[in-house]
Amino acid sequence: MTSETERKVKGSTSLLSKLSFKWAAGSGFSIDKLQMKPDGSHVMETSLTGVAPGLKFTFKGDDNQNGDLGMEYTKGAIGATAVMDIIELKQVAASLAASKGDLAFGGSATYKISSSTLDKYSVAASYSSGPLFASVVSNKLSSIDLGLKYKVNNDLVIGTSSSHSASSPLGSMTAGASYDAPFGIVKGKATSDGTISAVLVKEVAKKVTITPSVELKASDFANATWGLGVTMG
Repeated sequence: MTSETERKVKGSTSLLSKLSFKWAAGSGFSIDKLQMKPDGSHVMETSLTGVAPGLKFTFKGDDNQNGDLGMEYTKGAIGATAVMDIIELKQVAASLAASKGDLAFGGSATYKISSSTLDKYSVAASYSSGPLFASVVSNKLSSIDLGLKYKVNNDLVIGTSSSHSASSPLGSMTAGASYDAPFGIVKGKATSDGTISAVLVKEVAKKVTITPSVELKASDFANATWGLGVTMG
């Protein structure tokens, strides 16, 4: 059991506490989260394994009429998931992924129970071999996103991404590169709308990294946008 206390100052200071509880039984059933929030509401997450090899059932629910029953299945290079809203019976979502050698492929879909319609669906595939990685994703079979990455050597990686559809065959394109230089990692990209950006990632001390950046339009070099980030830890 764990307890978390949050201090808020808004007009007056208040301390908000929430309790969380976990429990696992030897039968494969476990309470992954049983939480009581400061407003008195509850959240519960449970799981069940051991019914069949590679099969896992899950449940996530709360006091706000949310309750999702899920299924996860894995066997070798095949994985499948399904989630159904069992409180209001609004929708069912499912996904399937598999791989064979250098190829991987999969798809996902969401079915609206109330309107008996296939709301969302997409398919994807990828190919990876040595320094080359390529991917293709289609949403509702109406648009295609292509991705390509190539590792030239240990210091240089280049890549492109593009979107295509019937209404916009050459919708958008981005080309970029990452170079591990002696003074830091330099990353840059250019988009089809004429935007060019670059950033330097440099560790100036142990666990201290700075990231100076610049972004500009190819048609307006004078009005560049500069930035600087600092990360510690």
